[in-house]
Amino acid sequence: MAGKIRKLDLEARTMVVRTSDGRELTAQVPESAVIEVCEPSTMGLMGGKLEDLEEGYLVRIDVHEARDDRPCTCTTVISIS
Repeated sequence: MAGKIRKLDLEARTMVVRTSDGRELTAQVPESAVIEVCEPSTMGLMGGKLEDLEEGYLVRIDVHEARDDRPCTCTTVISIS
């Protein structure tokens, strides 16, 4: 799914992503998640960490369904902005 980071909580390792149709998804981002960000000089992708992301960034995320009253788990975050 793709959308814009509306809220990012580094301490709790969660993000709220709003899709183009207005839906919002809260996702937990575990330490093991693959995070890729834009490399400034080539605009390609490079490995990153949650702290490299910011509210307002466009991202593509892979998520797994929520379980036991917890948010969805995000396994991959790719910054596309």
